[in-house]
Amino acid sequence: MFSVKIARGEKWYGGDIMLGSFMPVGSLRPHLIKGKRVVTANQFNTLLVSDKGRYIWTREGADVLFLFGRINVMCDKDNVTFKDGLGNLKGAYETACKNHFPFRKQMPAEIMFRAPQYCTWIEMTNRPSAEKVIAYARSIIESGMPAGELIIDDGWQRNFGEWEFTDKFPDPAGMVKTLNGLGFKVILWICPFISEKSPDFGYLKEKGLLVKNKNGEVAFRNWWNGRDALLDHSNPEGLAWYRTVTENLKNKYNVDGFKMDAGDARFYRDDDINFAGANSNEMSRLWALAGTDNPFSELRACFQLGGYGLAQRLADKNHSWGKLAGLRSLIPNALLAGVSGYPFVCPDMIGGGQVKSIEGGTGGYDNELFKRSCECSSLMPMMQFSIALWNMPDKSVVQAALLAAKRHSEFSDYIVSLAEEAAVSGRPIIRYCEYEFPGQKMYRYKQQFMLGDKYLIAPVTDKKGYSAVKLPKGRWKNLSDGSTVEGGKLKVSAFTVYERI
Repeated sequence: MFSVKIARGEKWYGGDIMLGSFMPVGSLRPHLIKGKRVVTANQFNTLLVSDKGRYIWTREGADVLFLFGRINVMCDKDNVTFKDGLGNLKGAYETACKNHFPFRKQMPAEIMFRAPQYCTWIEMTNRPSAEKVIAYARSIIESGMPAGELIIDDGWQRNFGEWEFTDKFPDPAGMVKTLNGLGFKVILWICPFISEKSPDFGYLKEKGLLVKNKNGEVAFRNWWNGRDALLDHSNPEGLAWYRTVTENLKNKYNVDGFKMDAGDARFYRDDDINFAGANSNEMSRLWALAGTDNPFSELRACFQLGGYGLAQRLADKNHSWGKLAGLRSLIPNALLAGVSGYPFVCPDMIGGGQVKSIEGGTGGYDNELFKRSCECSSLMPMMQFSIALWNMPDKSVVQAALLAAKRHSEFSDYIVSLAEEAAVSGRPIIRYCEYEFPGQKMYRYKQQFMLGDKYLIAPVTDKKGYSAVKLPKGRWKNLSDGSTVEGGKLKVSAFTVYERI
């Protein structure tokens, strides 16, 4: 075990991106990071960074316990790198980047930063059709919203592992051509699960290209869509099969990329039998790596993938204001992703991506939440719609969606420049205020963020309709009214963007 004392007043960040609301961690509160076998539904990295200019990096996943003023890393000391004397949070993170996961000058497709993304999931769940998708796309354009990336989610395929369109898509190539003509890039949902109903199941089983359990039998795992086998993408032949399938879809139908879902480490076991002898964490990592050759890949779960130009979406959020899995979790989780090596972060679908928390028709919707969710996502690196807010009966919701898309477009040149910088340096696109303004106790303010080093974004993530904003010391321009504001004080305001001057 490796153990280090937490310095007086020191704050640490890292681990499970879904637990961003618990950051930072100091000496007063116990905190457990489960990394030996990752159980999160989101990204994970084996990096901890401190606002006192220290970091801890482990070569492999490890459980980490903050207790009684110490950080205890439960793994062999030889697997741990500890560095100090790096000044502050920025110094610790950027040094760790260079030393352990240097960025590869790759970034997701530029349109993913410039225009909103649209996903069929909440609007259609797992029952999409060509007719519905085209109508959805046309409604976007007719409302005045800009075209962008359009994701056809689960349900377009015949079976898991049978990656061909169902009869509800009688002319897939024609549909894609229509969508392209409207200005959309087309993305398909895909996963590593293989159904016994898939025509290739027998072939994959015979060739040993499915993950096996400890008894040497095909491993069937429960997930949200049932119980299915898993492709062994640690096997070069298994990976080649996957690449053949995806290339066929791209060439045959002109789709652009894939929403690579369900690659969570929790669906594997460390005693599984696979070609590479990989543990659960590594299997999750290898699934994500399969998307690194396509700028239109989107991930939700991965392990130790800092440095790669992949779009990383936050895990599905509830249609709620909550700080653990609702609107108030978006900013803390996205900020933690930034100092974990995942700068190309996309918040979850506006208004929430958990079907059970949002279904039930208009009567079950919180229109105020929709509006605030639009504001919150509008100046993140990417933004993603699903439910057609531009068609809602409440015209204030329609206006909020249009305004959010317009705002994102107005800042898109700056956002793209930050993405280009991140592809080289790993520097986050959206940043903790503590990252840019060390020593001012900015860690206390979890519902505001810096967009690069120039803008402070203060969304409203509470139903009361205003937020408490702490401006760092210096002079700031309120872009809403053009007024100049002196920093160092706490302010109460509606959604506001401040420019550093």
